[in-house]
Amino acid sequence: MSALGVEEARQLVERMKLFAQPQRLMILDALLEQGSLAVGELESCTGIGQPTLSQQLGALRRAEIVVPRRESRTIHYSLASEEESLRVRALIGLLRGDRAALPALRAVSERYAASRRTTAQREAEGGAQFAFIRTPDAPRS
Repeated sequence: MSALGVEEARQLVERMKLFAQPQRLMILDALLEQGSLAVGELESCTGIGQPTLSQQLGALRRAEIVVPRRESRTIHYSLASEEESLRVRALIGLLRGDRAALPALRAVSERYAASRRTTAQREAEGGAQFAFIRTPDAPRS
């Protein structure tokens, strides 16, 4: 792993701030354990009142950690991707000291290391290189 630069450190600190809030951790844990939940279900299982819940979901949504899905008049929230699920599982497990989280930590670490390879390293390995273009309505992977 390469040295942490100032800009990357700032980005990581901003990301950690998102998780350094009790209600957000409770929301993420509920979504991790139960999958997609309606706002009312989140309110019931976390005990977080609706105004605070909406505020915290908004912060998680803006950070693209959770995504909303509307069904008629009900909005359901879920973790934005498998990557986010892995990160949440690893983080909560690490903070709890839960050894069962070690596979998630390894997976996050491996994905992070793979994403940090340079273009030159990828080109040296050979094979085709592809770009992914995300449109506003495309689901996140």
